[in-house]
Order: sequence, then C-alpha cells, then structure tokens
Amino acid sequence: MSVNIEILSGLGAKGPAAIVVEAQGKRLLLDAGGALHPDDTITWTNNLDVDAVLISHDHIDHIGGVAELAENVPLYCTPLVAKALPHNRPWHPLPERGTLEVEGIIVTTGQAGHSLGGVWLHLALEGGVYYSGDACFESSVFPFDSPPKAAIALLDASYGCYDQPQAHCVQAISEHLYQPLAFPVPETGRALEMALWLAEAADRLQLTLAIDPVIRDNLAALLALPATLRRPGLDHSIRSLLARRNACPPTLMLMCDRSDTPEQWPDHHLLHTGYLTPDRRAELAAGQISWQRWNVHLRASHLVALTDQLDATQVVPLFTSFSDNALTAWQGLLGERLCTVQRLSAHSRLVTLPSLGSFACPQ
Repeated sequence: MSVNIEILSGLGAKGPAAIVVEAQGKRLLLDAGGALHPDDTITWTNNLDVDAVLISHDHIDHIGGVAELAENVPLYCTPLVAKALPHNRPWHPLPERGTLEVEGIIVTTGQAGHSLGGVWLHLALEGGVYYSGDACFESSVFPFDSPPKAAIALLDASYGCYDQPQAHCVQAISEHLYQPLAFPVPETGRALEMALWLAEAADRLQLTLAIDPVIRDNLAALLALPATLRRPGLDHSIRSLLARRNACPPTLMLMCDRSDTPEQWPDHHLLHTGYLTPDRRAELAAGQISWQRWNVHLRASHLVALTDQLDATQVVPLFTSFSDNALTAWQGLLGERLCTVQRLSAHSRLVTLPSLGSFACPQ
C-alpha cells in the first residue's frame, strides 16, 4: 500500500501550513493554516476531502483555517491548543507526548519546543512520516522531544539557512534596553520565555516592567502542566513573576501582539522579534520600529541535526523560499535528501516506535 503526501500550502514560501497524508484508504490533514496577513485569503481548502485533521499548535498559520473546514471532520489537538479553536468546534485530544490511533494510523506526538501545548506529529507509515510543525531546540521554557525514526521529514525551515545561536539574539536585544520598549509577541510562544528573561533583565538593570495579563495566564497554565512538559528549574522563576505587580508606567512592556502600530505606543519604541508583515517591514524601513530575532524555529544546523537523528532520506524544508540561492544552500546542507516537490509517494511498511527521549541540542 502506498503513502501519498501532498503539501497544499507551506511549500516554497512562508505561508499557511496544510499537508495531506493519504494511506490505508484514509486522508489525514496535518495543520489547517490561516492567512498570515489580514487582507489575504486561503485557497488550500478548496475541494478539500479529508477523514481527520491534526493540529500541531495554535498559531494562526497552523490553526487559522479550521473555520473553513466542515465541522463533522474529526479534529485532534492538545487541550491547550483547543482553546484557540472556533467556538463550539468539536475536537478530540492529542497527547502532549504519547501515541494514539487516528483512522487506523498510529500517530505519535512529542514536545516541539515552540509553543504552549504545541507538538510534532509522527505517522507510523513508510518508515515513518515526521512533521515538525513549528519547532525549536533552543527554548528556555519548552522542551523538544527526540522523535522516532522517519524516512520522510517535513521540517520547519522558517529561518532558511540562518544559523545564529539564541545567545546572539538575546545579547542583541539586550543592547536595546536603554530606552522604553514595547514587545508585541505571540501569547503562547516566545512570550513565556521572554517574560522570564525580561523579569531578570529588569531586576538587573533596575528597570520597571509590565507583563500582559494573558501572558501571565499562559505562564500559570505552563506551571499547571506536568513538570516534564517544561524545562527543569523554572518553577521558582515563574511563581516569582506571577507574584510580581505590573509597574505603571513601565519602562519595558511585554504584550500580546494585537497588530500594534507605533502610533498606539507613543511612550515606547516597538521592538519586534519575529515575522514581520508587509506593513511592519515598511515601518522598519522608515525607522519607526526595531527588529531583532528571538529564535523560535529550527536554525539550519539544528534542522540538519534533526534530519540526521531521524535517518530521513527525503527532507522537505517548509515555510521557506526556494529561490536559486536558497536552493543552492539547501542542497549544500541536505544533499540528496533534499526534496522540494509538492507531492511525494512511497510504499508503506510497519514502523517500530521506541520510547521518546529528550533531544540534545547541538551547539
């Protein structure tokens, strides 16, 4: 029996994630991404026919298209991710770390190191089909679990061939802390680790700080999870931050990203740390905002290390450009393992699943 994979969206550019895996007479949709920009629409849902949907995490480019799907299609996600589903949308629980059967296919999940409740997905087909969702080895808050072997790897390559370590990013952001700053961030992602880092930096530099109440709630949700679902040694710092009153007015402000503009923050300079929409790129070019990456995706050497650990023979870098220069770079990194086609097909065979372990982050 063959396994067919079709990348409906997310190939060749940063865009919504939507991948169909067909095997054993069933079609599973991995992620249901929505448009990244307010004026954009998604087309991958047109004429879609799937038996079940699995959502890796709750960021809009992975979950924002759920509203376009028929409600009678079974949907699987972790309980924390379910909070971001459309109101009253039925769902079935994915384990934060474990195995279940979906439409007769064995699905294994593990921590992806990117966001609260976020997981990677492994299907026991064709020597293993692994989908990272968004993933990162470098989070100080979210662990990354070592996945089972997989011949086919669909990997988060949002950063292209970029390979700066997180320590470099943190140092670069530190150099901006001499001025009042507002940091708009995804509330379930980097927000949590940046909150802990900013609290330490504010104390060290004697600066005042305010943390968005939603981010505080998510830190509390992280603390309420089993201890193995967060990095060790964090509990005291989280409790201290939750007990800390917000300063008014603060020098540093960490808030949920609500499409903030410089005009909304006249007393603070906006510093963005992730993906920039076209409007924000224009603001950056005009000097109205600043930008410095905080790593939340796989950088190039980590993507290669994960490929090696998986023993993957076909690797599709997702959410990244395939310009001529980029393709040359990817060929240098992955060699014959590089795959850039929209449709993959292979013969399926049984996969033996070892118990999960933590992945040692290469430096």
